[in-house]
Order: sequence, then structure tokens, then C-alpha cells
Amino acid sequence: MNESKEEIEKVVEEKQPEPQVEEQVSKEENIITQESEPKPTETAKKSDLLEAQELIKNSKELVSKAETEVNECKIEVSTAAKEFDEAKRNFNNTTFKSSEILLEKLGFNYSSYDEIEPFELSIDENDGESFSVKDISTGRFSGLILALLVALATVGGLVYLALTKLNIDPQTLTPQTALEQINPVLTWIGTIGGNTGGNMTVGAVILGFSALIMAWLVYAIRVNMKAKKNLHTAKEILEKSKEYCVSKEDCKKEMKKVDAHLREATKEVSNFETILNEKVATLKRVLHIEGAYDEDKEYHPSSKKAMRETEKIMQGIENLLNTSVTKDGKVNFESVQALNNAKAIYADYLARIYD
Repeated sequence: MNESKEEIEKVVEEKQPEPQVEEQVSKEENIITQESEPKPTETAKKSDLLEAQELIKNSKELVSKAETEVNECKIEVSTAAKEFDEAKRNFNNTTFKSSEILLEKLGFNYSSYDEIEPFELSIDENDGESFSVKDISTGRFSGLILALLVALATVGGLVYLALTKLNIDPQTLTPQTALEQINPVLTWIGTIGGNTGGNMTVGAVILGFSALIMAWLVYAIRVNMKAKKNLHTAKEILEKSKEYCVSKEDCKKEMKKVDAHLREATKEVSNFETILNEKVATLKRVLHIEGAYDEDKEYHPSSKKAMRETEKIMQGIENLLNTSVTKDGKVNFESVQALNNAKAIYADYLARIYD
């Protein structure tokens, strides 16, 4: 009985989850969470200079990415503009011109579209406003120059003080007499450390150490002040970089609108070329069968209808082709209206054919 009881307890213990494994899993999850989050101690330990350099690097990446995307958009818009211009010139020189000549021969007075303002196709109105992120100086070179000047000033100050205490007029010194005064000057400086007897070696050590300490202090202060200033400047540059990227993002959106509008307009030119060619064929048939226009000529009602339809199609596409695509660097609302009108004319034409 006791043995079977012990076996049952062992089986139950084996089936129970081990708390150590759960604790280990929870510890690993905490470690991953801590690694993914920035540690405040690491941020605090990071020097102002390193943080400023990191911010400048981020600013450069932001500006570079924004300008790359804008340039890509410019290439796309330029391609779309070339395709639109080529389709426009080919259409005007062939199909549209043939329609005008046929209507004139048939005595139909075509009312051409009058341009209200010059044709415009331009993008990126603020393209002249460039923004560049410059590297920041660490202040080490200027700090080194200041440190050397301060070290020289420290040496000169101590030497002048020693000469004054020794009742030696510095203005009376010559290169020869100056060399003679090195020993007493360094000996007196040696007494600054508390050595009553004075010592030339101790004086030289005190002089050099004093100059070194002052130079190091000035260098450290200069670099630290420059680092703080750089950090402030880097933060300002980062904010300006973000503003610049926002402006470029707006510019990119406008260019994409222009690109989409041009591609739709080019497609519509192709559509109108197809239906207008049908009308050209009809007008050729009218001209061939009913003859050219004269004062006594009275065309068949279906022929007159074909002329009116041709005029409507020509006016719709001419309005689209001659309206400025852009205005002040943005898609011209009148061009959008002209495109919608052209689409409506094309849709109406197809509906009357296939209904």
C-alpha cells in the first residue's frame, strides 16, 4: 500500500508544471523587453558630442531620403509630360488637323477653343529652396589652440611673478642675462610648493605641471561648452530637417497628382483619336458622296449630325490639350475640369454606339 501511494505521488508531481521553467521564461521575456527599450543609464552616459553627431546623422538621412524621393517623382512627372506632349503633337498634326480641313471643305464653321492664358506645365515651385546639413565641429582644435595659449600665459605669469619677487625688472633683461636668471627664477618657483629651501628641479616641475593643469582645464571647458552648443544646434537642425521633409512630402504629393493627371490626359488623347478617326472617315464619305460645300448645297440631316458630333469631340479634346496642366506648381483645377468633361464626352459617345 505504501509503495503504491508513493508511486501515485510521484506521477502527480511529474504532471505538475515546474515553477522554475515558468520563472525562467518570464525572466527571458523581461530581458527581451528591457533590450528593446532604451536604457536610461546608457542615454545618460552618452556624451553631448556623440548625441549631437547622431542627431546630425539622422538629419542627413532624413534630408537625403526626402530629396531622393522627390527626384524620383520628378523623373516620373518628366516622363509623363514627354508622353503627353508627344501624344498631343501627333494628334494635333494628324487627326485633329484632318478633321478641321474636312469640316472646312463641308462648309461647317468650327468654333475653335480660345486659350484664356498661356499653357503651363511646371512643378516644384519651391525648388530653389535647398537645405543642407553641415557637420559640426568638435571644438578640439580650437580647444587645443586655447590650451596652448593658456599654458604659455601660465608660464609667462609665473616667470613674471618670480622676477618681481626677485626684484628683477623684466624690461632690463637681454637674451644673455635672461639665461642667467633661469636658475634663480626656477628656484623661487620651487618655493611655491612649500619648499623653503627652493629647488630648481622642483620649480621646473611646478611650472610645467601648472601650465599642464591650466591647459587641460581650458581644453576640457572649451570642448564641453562646444559639445553642449553642438547638441543644441543639432536639435535645431533636426527640427528644420523634419520641416524640410514635410515640405518635400507636400511637394511630392503634388507631383504625384500632376503625374496621374498627365497619364489620364494622355490616355484620353488616345481615346479621342480613335473616335475622331471614325468621324473623319464619316466626313470623308459625306464629302465623297455629297460633294464639297457651295451656296446651293444642302447636306443630309445625318451628315449635319456627324458634323456637329465631330465639332463636339474636337472642342472637348482641344479644351483639354490647350488648358494649362499646372498653375503655381500645382494641378490646375480648370485642367481637371477639362479632363472630366472629355471623359464625359467619350463615355457619352460610347453609350450612344453600344446602347
